[in-house]
Amino acid sequence: MKREGLGNESGQALVEFALVVPIFVLLLLGIVEFARAWNIYEVLTDAAREGARTAVVDDATVTEDDVVALIQAAGSRAGVQIDVADIQITGFRSGRGNRTTVRVEHDYQLLWIGALMGLATGDETLHMITEFDMRNE
Repeated sequence: MKREGLGNESGQALVEFALVVPIFVLLLLGIVEFARAWNIYEVLTDAAREGARTAVVDDATVTEDDVVALIQAAGSRAGVQIDVADIQITGFRSGRGNRTTVRVEHDYQLLWIGALMGLATGDETLHMITEFDMRNE
């Protein structure tokens, strides 16, 4: 049976493709952006852990500036610039058995999804915070 009155459907696939591709690309870029942000968060966590471990070990030659430099070096190995102002160390050399806390903050500027997030929230950055608390040895 022949269908009549439906018209020419030769451009249907092209129109569907044009509608689906931007959504697919946006989804793909979001996944890549989230993966990069997660990687940076893991770098910050590792740097804070390394700094906290160095701060609590009983070594009189280690200063608070050494711990800050170690945290910055751990970040720079992965391409993350950690500012001195974003590192807080509390309880450094407070005595054996007491706690030392290392807190690292970092603002990650979203690249591709930032514009959409900026429209939704007014801010294109993710504020990441990680903190480690260890007992002094």
